[in-house]
Amino acid sequence: MTTLETFRSTEDSRRQWRRVPVRFTVRCKRLGWGDDEMMLEAVNLSPGGARLRAAEQLTTGDVVMCWIDSGSGDFPTVVKALVVQAESHGEEMCDVHVAWTNLSAESEQQLGRLLARHDSEEPGAQVKPGLSQNLGHGEPDA
Repeated sequence: MTTLETFRSTEDSRRQWRRVPVRFTVRCKRLGWGDDEMMLEAVNLSPGGARLRAAEQLTTGDVVMCWIDSGSGDFPTVVKALVVQAESHGEEMCDVHVAWTNLSAESEQQLGRLLARHDSEEPGAQVKPGLSQNLGHGEPDA
């Protein structure tokens, strides 16, 4: 069984993957909208995607590149994601649900390690923000 398989959902038939609560910063860039980058807060994470909180408005259908710091000192995991749902909370907050697309084997392994580490946290434990200082490293998945 792969590391990601341990996160397969057994409780909710509509979800393929179990969500793991997290709290760290993810750097994202909306593709096709110039070079502007944004910092989003990760709320939960799964092998299939994530729920992120954004200060900027994103739209369902947007495609973003996400740099996710594994917290292990490695370069961040870089993944492409599709915004499958965006819920606005006024002009200054947006909850964004993204689905990973075309994960490489290396990204799957890094994501599995990150999920396992956060899944083993004590309930209610404070998770330190983990945005990597090596943001320019890592190549996006195709």
